[in-house]
Amino acid sequence: MIDIFFKKARNLVMSEQTTPSLSIRSYTRTMHSHSHGYYQFVLPINGHIEIALDNFEGKVGVGEGVCISPLEVHTFRANELCKFVVADLNDVPANFKNKQQPIFQVNASFQAFLNFVDIQLNHFADDARNEIITLFYALLSTSQKGGNADKRIVPVLSHIHQDLTQQHDLNTLASIACMGETQFKVRFKQTTGMSLRAYLIKTKMEKAKALLSNTDTPILKVALSVGYDDVTSFTRRFKAYFGQSPGFYKRS
Repeated sequence: MIDIFFKKARNLVMSEQTTPSLSIRSYTRTMHSHSHGYYQFVLPINGHIEIALDNFEGKVGVGEGVCISPLEVHTFRANELCKFVVADLNDVPANFKNKQQPIFQVNASFQAFLNFVDIQLNHFADDARNEIITLFYALLSTSQKGGNADKRIVPVLSHIHQDLTQQHDLNTLASIACMGETQFKVRFKQTTGMSLRAYLIKTKMEKAKALLSNTDTPILKVALSVGYDDVTSFTRRFKAYFGQSPGFYKRS
């Protein structure tokens, strides 16, 4: 199905009179308010944004995104350390034209794409940027409207993505969510579709793969950046996850 969306999205992107843009942004803790004449999507890479729109007021964190309609006045703020992928588009998939539900879910594949964009955006040539925006549109087209089921998990996901070098033990994360460990495990799986352990492994491995494939970062530094002090352990986990060693993906 995503191939169909990709073809439609590519035609749309290439036909736009104004070139859509994709960028990495940070905001400030000072509340700002404005509007613009195009659709804007804000998707957290780490942390969350506090935002108020016509039909929503609250926090949008990792695993979610928000669609701001043209000329819609919105008020927002975020911690300066938080990062977001921001897409400015002239047109959007049909289900995003309904302002009644501006929040949508970002699945694991979409989140992995956002991490890739974060790493590589400044290195894209103009032609490559068009393809990346096309892929963004295709992933957007398959996104489910509505926020995560349990908002208590939002700060947990933000905490995890803020620093992948940490071990992120169950007790600490459950405390962030203000839950007991047993309840937290159930709610986390309901929200993300996977166990905490599986989510941590996937997040670390996807970031490692993006770094290996798209940057010149040495394997040791890649391992350290996702919380592995020992390259042997990292290599074993990476190969078990992807079926290939880190060296297979290492950019020449």
